[in-house]
Amino acid sequence: MQKLLTLIITGAIIYMIFQQSLSSMKPPEHLKKPDTPDQEQKPAEFSGTFIEKTISGVLLNVLKTDEGRLFLESLIQPMNKSVAGSGASFEMNSDKFINALFKINTFGNGEKGPASCGHIVTVQYKILSLTNTLLEENTATFPLGSNKIAPGLDAVIVGMKTGQTRHATISSKYFPETYSNKLSAFKVNVLLKEIMPENFVDNNVKIFDDQLSYKIPLFCGGKAVYDAKITKLSDGKVIYNSVDTGKKISMQIGNLAYPMIFSHSLHNKIPVGNRTVIAKGKLFKSYASNFSTIFPENSLPEDEYFMVEFFNFDNQMPTPGTTLDKIQGLQNDNMIAN
Repeated sequence: MQKLLTLIITGAIIYMIFQQSLSSMKPPEHLKKPDTPDQEQKPAEFSGTFIEKTISGVLLNVLKTDEGRLFLESLIQPMNKSVAGSGASFEMNSDKFINALFKINTFGNGEKGPASCGHIVTVQYKILSLTNTLLEENTATFPLGSNKIAPGLDAVIVGMKTGQTRHATISSKYFPETYSNKLSAFKVNVLLKEIMPENFVDNNVKIFDDQLSYKIPLFCGGKAVYDAKITKLSDGKVIYNSVDTGKKISMQIGNLAYPMIFSHSLHNKIPVGNRTVIAKGKLFKSYASNFSTIFPENSLPEDEYFMVEFFNFDNQMPTPGTTLDKIQGLQNDNMIAN
C-alpha cells in the first residue's frame, strides 16, 4: 500500500513539473513535422510489471479530467508518523482542492476570522451568469451550512475573514441534487462583513487523513453520516464513541447543535477512511451554547486537548437544499427583460 501511495504521489509531482515546463519546451522550426491528418496517434506505452503498467494507465486516465488534475495538484504531504495508528497518516491540502474546483480567488488580507461552517455570517453578494450578467445582488445574514442563497456559496465563504472578497465559479456537477437543472454553472462575488460568534479555529487545530481517494469532498451544507470517537489526550480516556450507541451520527454540516469542530472538520473531507482531529475543548461546544448534542449536559475543559476521529462514512447524496431553480428563474427573467 505504501508503494502504491508513493507511486501516485511521484506521478503527481512529475505531472506538475511537466506542466510547469511544458510551455517553454518548443522545438526548433526546422525540426517541426508537417501535419499529417491520416497518421494515427499511438497510445502511450509503459514499461514495467503488470501492476506498474496498470497504475500508470490509471494515472494517465485521471490526468485526462479536470477534477483528476486538480486532485493530483492538491495532493497531501506525507507525515513521518501516523496519528490514527493506521501506519500511514496524511495532512490533507483540501482547501486548495476546493479552491481549484470552484476557481476561487480571494482579495484582501481580512481582519477577523476565519469563518468556519456553522458560523453566522453577514455577506454582501452578487450572483452572475457565466457571461457576467447580474442575476441577483443583496446583503444577507445566515448560518454557513443552511444553503440559504445558492448551492456552493456557503463552501466558498468558509475560510474567509471579514473584509475579504471572493470570486468563484460554481458548477452544478459538484452538487448531485442540482445536476438535473439546465443551468450548469454560475458565478458569485461575495464580501464578508461580519462573523458570529467570534470563536475561531486557529492553527493549533491539526487535521489528518489516513486514506486517499479520487472523490468529490463533503461541502458545508451537505449531509454527512459517520461514526465519531472522542478521546482525552492527557490520559487516553474515551469520553464518547458513537459505535457504542449502535447508531451513526447523521447531520447537515453546519448544524448549530453539534460541536463546532465537527462542522469545521467535515467540510472538505473526502468521505473515505479516517479523519483525525486534535483540538482544544473550547471547540467541542456548539455555536449556539456551551453544550451540544454530543455533550448535552456537560462541557469539556476549554484548554485541554482532545482527539476526535471521524470514520465509517456513508457515501450518501447530499441533503437537498437550495437548488439552482431560483438562479435559473433569475436568468430567465433577465432574458425576458432584455
